[in-house]
Amino acid sequence: MDFTGKVYIVTGASSGIGLSCAEQIISLGGQVIGADKCGTAIENNAYEHSVISVTDEKAVEDLVNKVVEKYGHIDGLVNAAGIWGCGKPFYDMDSDAFQNVMDVNAKGTFLVSKYVARAMMKEKKGKIVNISCIRASVFRNNMIDYAASKGAVVSMTSAMALDLAPYNIQVNSVAPGFTYTGMTAASFDNPEVREQSEKLIPMARLGMPRDISSVVMFLLSDLSDYMTGTNVFADGGYHIQK
Repeated sequence: MDFTGKVYIVTGASSGIGLSCAEQIISLGGQVIGADKCGTAIENNAYEHSVISVTDEKAVEDLVNKVVEKYGHIDGLVNAAGIWGCGKPFYDMDSDAFQNVMDVNAKGTFLVSKYVARAMMKEKKGKIVNISCIRASVFRNNMIDYAASKGAVVSMTSAMALDLAPYNIQVNSVAPGFTYTGMTAASFDNPEVREQSEKLIPMARLGMPRDISSVVMFLLSDLSDYMTGTNVFADGGYHIQK
């Protein structure tokens, strides 16, 4: 894969899967504009960082406009920005807490995709990859907010794919399983939790950010030109067992 001369926006680029996606795109020759509410550790001429919230529509619109003004086009978007749920059963959950997760994970994906898609439509080409989760279809207790938000991402992926198919824009999502990131480290650094989790995975190990970002690279590349509206599981086989 060669991304030389191509321009990509990656949300959630400060850590975890988003950071790994940004780093891999750069390694393949692409220019990355990262967006995150936090700063960045990437120091590379092929990387620019913008501190914004994906829930701020005006900030998102301004960022996309600046990218188009500077580079003339956007070849790909990775919607990796996301937050965990509050970890309560739905009957004890505050409605504001529920809405906050939906705003970041679902609305944020919608907003960034909306403005990037408009730029791509003018060029009649582009790739959008959304980060969903196994929890959109394989559930655990106390996850209604997170599961609902990631289920929305999967559904939006298919709906967006249909809307954008006439413009030669492919939209797909990747569903990570148990993945070791800064957000999950507090849990997986507990040896007992890690061992129990790995027993549930047929491949017997946690995923790492690069395991997920490598699938994203395929979906951003021309190797996936005939794929759209698909949710690809990258979970070590977790979702296929009983």
